[in-house]
Amino acid sequence: MTNIIELNHLSVSFASKKSNNKKNGESNIIHAVEDATLHIEKGDIYGVIGYSGAGKSTLVRTINLLQKPTEGQIIINGEIVFDTNHPVHLSGAKLRAFRQKIGMIFQHFNLLAEKTVFNNVSFALQHTQIKDGKTGKLRYLSATEKKTKVENLLGLVELSELAHKYPSQLSGGQKQRVAIARALANDPEILISDEGTSALDPKTTNQILDLLKDLHDRLGLTIVLITHEMQVVKEIANKVAVMQNGRIIEQNSLIDIFAGPEEELTKQFIETTSSVNRFIAGLPRTKLLQNLAEDEELIHLDYASSELEDPVISDITKIFDVTTNIYYGNVELLQQQPFGSLVFTLKGSSEQRAAAKQYFNERNLKFIVLGSVKEGGEI
Repeated sequence: MTNIIELNHLSVSFASKKSNNKKNGESNIIHAVEDATLHIEKGDIYGVIGYSGAGKSTLVRTINLLQKPTEGQIIINGEIVFDTNHPVHLSGAKLRAFRQKIGMIFQHFNLLAEKTVFNNVSFALQHTQIKDGKTGKLRYLSATEKKTKVENLLGLVELSELAHKYPSQLSGGQKQRVAIARALANDPEILISDEGTSALDPKTTNQILDLLKDLHDRLGLTIVLITHEMQVVKEIANKVAVMQNGRIIEQNSLIDIFAGPEEELTKQFIETTSSVNRFIAGLPRTKLLQNLAEDEELIHLDYASSELEDPVISDITKIFDVTTNIYYGNVELLQQQPFGSLVFTLKGSSEQRAAAKQYFNERNLKFIVLGSVKEGGEI
């Protein structure tokens, strides 16, 4: 697959308002993004996640040059649009034409309060030009062409019946649908969502994510999703980058991130979406750990779709003559692939339990021992 976006070794620095007041001989410089490299393939839904101040919005806004980097290189659709080593200057009509191919939606919708839904979307078409079929020259859209375009866009986001309503008459989800229609007005190849669901309730968030996924599939969009919520990424992204203090600390496919997170921050984000982690966190308030027998261990096992072919729990009871008791089990779909977790007791002699755990290792199943009785009867 071809990269549609390449951000290579990007850094973005700001001089603070007090930068002229030197302290200890140094200027007060804020490094919002440091040496970030991100490659996004055509058709990706790429989630960029981090807490407030991590630099994710600053990084992603360099894609359409709303934020100019201090250092690095930006390549969009194979064309270098920014390079500090070989200055490239996009300005005026060229910059506007470039930005038209990158739609953007925001947390607070940014709708014009005095304009109707129809006119909010139509507003994005006021400078749109197309090549005339007869003369071959560029011309602006006619009123009829704009009307047809807006009607089609409102149909895409299921708002045709609200065309003459005003933003004050809409729900949060409806406002975001208008913003999405407006972002699609110039047929972009790339759609950036900058915390596009953060102002919405959970039900509406899911509806908007479903809409984005549908538009991605129908229009062939590449979507870059900025968020501080792993659940949002988990719902529709196929790849993830985690940012902290201006740096990309981890990036991978969604499945690999969930199956084997390496950074502590990534693990924390994943825990926010996991019911098994909430179950495990509540164990100290139960008597389950205290009631473990001396020949018993409590195990947490994760498995992905490729590991579901063999009934491993059933196998170990037959092969190693151990017994199991499942206390928690869950399977969910990540990118249409099953991903599951089990919490169960493993009962048998130390040799039998060791053999069963070796069986897990041989099948590359990730597991941890949550509790067992040690010598002296301690957990």
